[in-house]
Parts: sequence; C-alpha cells; structure tokens
Amino acid sequence: MSDKLNDPNNQIWYGQMSNGDYIIGLFNRDDSAKGMQVNFSDLGIAGSYNIRDLWKHEDEGSATSLSVTVPAHGCKIVKLSK
Repeated sequence: MSDKLNDPNNQIWYGQMSNGDYIIGLFNRDDSAKGMQVNFSDLGIAGSYNIRDLWKHEDEGSATSLSVTVPAHGCKIVKLSK
C-alpha cells in the first residue's frame, strides 16, 4: 500500500489474480507481535469476500476487512474470493 520504507502500510501487499480473487499479505518486520488491520475498501476491493488462510489451509469466514495479530518477523497470507 506504500512505497515508503517506514510507513506501516508498506507491510501490506496485495494483488488480483486472473480469476478475480485477491491475495493479501500482511508482513510484520518488528521484533514483537503486532496487531494489523486492513479494510478491503482501502485497497479498492468492494464488498464482502470469503477469506482463506493460505498457510494454514483454513477458511476463516466472510468479511469486508481483516484484523489479525502477526507474530514477530511473521506474515499472514490470505486469499479473498466471492
């Protein structure tokens, strides 16, 4: 979401796949766990989407935003689909 190194939004990456699904990655570069939130509308993604954690291979329900705690030097990668 940002190209500025010290901007917290620099730790949120996203993109759209050819089938219309979206991938969102939340990256914590800090030395301690960190609460992170992203509203899909801030990314230009309108409406509610089904969320799937790609590391855990688990569905996490449907929502219009994502709010998680990411461990130190960890990440959360999800796929959004209709």
